[in-house]
Amino acid sequence: MATSPRGGLRRLGPLAVALALTSAACSTVPTGGNVFAALGERESDPLSQPYVRMLAATPKPKGTPEEIVNGFLSAAASFDDPLRGVARQYLTGEAQRTWSPFDAVTIYDDGKSSSDAPGDVQQAHVELKGAVLGTLDGDGHYVPSQTSGGSVLDKGFTLVKVSGEWRISTAPSGLLLTNDDFKRAYRSFDLYFAAYQSEGLVADQVRVPINPSEGLAKSLVHRLLDGPTTPLRGAVDSAFGPNVDVNDVFVEGDTVVVDFTYGIVDSALVTANREALSAQLYWTLKPLTESRRIEVRVNGDQFPGGPFLIDPRDYDRYDPDLLPHAPKALYLQQGKLHILDKDNGNPVMSGVGAVQARQFSHLAVSNEQPAKVAALEKAGGVWVSGITPGSQWQRWIEGTRLTPPSWDRYGDVWSVSRQGARKAQVLRAHDPTRQMPVSAPGLESTDVTAFRVARDGARVAVISDDGRGQSVLVGSINRTRWAVQNLRTLVPAADGQEITDIAWQDADTLLVLTTAKSDRELTPWSVTQGIRIETPKAATRVEAVTAAPKANDDAPVLAGGPDGEILKWDLQKRTWITLVQNGAGAPVYPLG
Repeated sequence: MATSPRGGLRRLGPLAVALALTSAACSTVPTGGNVFAALGERESDPLSQPYVRMLAATPKPKGTPEEIVNGFLSAAASFDDPLRGVARQYLTGEAQRTWSPFDAVTIYDDGKSSSDAPGDVQQAHVELKGAVLGTLDGDGHYVPSQTSGGSVLDKGFTLVKVSGEWRISTAPSGLLLTNDDFKRAYRSFDLYFAAYQSEGLVADQVRVPINPSEGLAKSLVHRLLDGPTTPLRGAVDSAFGPNVDVNDVFVEGDTVVVDFTYGIVDSALVTANREALSAQLYWTLKPLTESRRIEVRVNGDQFPGGPFLIDPRDYDRYDPDLLPHAPKALYLQQGKLHILDKDNGNPVMSGVGAVQARQFSHLAVSNEQPAKVAALEKAGGVWVSGITPGSQWQRWIEGTRLTPPSWDRYGDVWSVSRQGARKAQVLRAHDPTRQMPVSAPGLESTDVTAFRVARDGARVAVISDDGRGQSVLVGSINRTRWAVQNLRTLVPAADGQEITDIAWQDADTLLVLTTAKSDRELTPWSVTQGIRIETPKAATRVEAVTAAPKANDDAPVLAGGPDGEILKWDLQKRTWITLVQNGAGAPVYPLG
């Protein structure tokens, strides 16, 4: 018996194709389509990126059932044929009418094919078995399998003879893509939408299918016009109205031209909306435009009233990660507020007497200028103070069983009141006069030990236990009706695992500190992809973490250790270095 991987380029794995027929013999399965590197249709256009093409091959004459199935899978994976016209040639007439490649996308572990050769029969069944790595949802989000090693793939194909040739009469709906196929056919991009009251932007990562007929930049703008994905709906806005479409995106001299239909005029009439629209477009196209300026045109003509030009320098302030270069971390020690300045802790004048009298812990720092700090008080409540001389501590949120405070970019402080066994209430406050409950149906019947608002002000991360063990949930904040919504599991509960702490690093990256038996690890997770994005760091002495966006090279991952140590992760040495020996509270970056 001989084996060969579909496409000729793939590593053998656990996948097997079994052919259920009446006779037995050995056969070799040939490869499907040709694969080669190529540029987009405008080879000199910087908006185009090199991509690996897979040309679909038509059915092999006198092909065996498994050769037909493998050829069909290869042809269906070809993005050079967006309507899958070649793939349909592998189907019977009725199957061509009923099979849809647009219903779903399943990504599976690649492998080998083996079969018994058919005898003189008129019907055959091919079974595809393997491991599902993930799926692509309707929004363009990759959703990984929650099962370690992937869930089971078991798909069946029925084939019949048509004019003496095997054709597929029944095929699973949607696309079945190997991991290599998936990487070739889709690109990962961040879309950007306006934050609450247009204060900054929120990134929304999606997979955009490659379509050589229109180019990657135009596909990306098309996806931006479709609006935010489901997890962010209600949490962000789009400055583009519903009647806007894109005609083309191309380079003219040193300018990237984005030509819209006339609906763009209505969307950009209001100055504030025009600013947000410009920011959304610039940040979304930034990976492809190489910081060129952008001109918006309408049906090939100049924008009414004069050129509509977007200068990249005007929109850097919309960075969703928000923090300035080299932000400073703060911590409490011996009743005083300190700033961690390189390798030294320097005291900051604050309401020092109030700190000493009250015993505060679990510091949080806002991003205002001047900043405010919030902390849990031992006797109860979340208390807030400025950091300027003479500032006084005031209680903003009442309660005795509260999670550590978390600031958002709008100056609100958040906490969760644990009101009993698996009974929680999310609270927020903007000043000391009133704390306000926030609806969070997905948390109300759970035990919440941590609640962190992301720096973009739109997302939240939560350590929660619904009685089946701790897990990390991520969701978004709907500020129109004040609700925590669209909660979904990022890190599932695992036997023997304790989730100790979480911290936002950037708009998409959440650090998760876990303890299992005597081992402790710190793992970065992509919130939008739902996967681990780096190898876990050993974190034996780490008890609490804080992080700043990776672009801040002078702002390393910091941690609080036993007996009041402050630790820094050294990227070069791949180890934790002690900055403060003892007696310090856990450090925290602004909005951390």
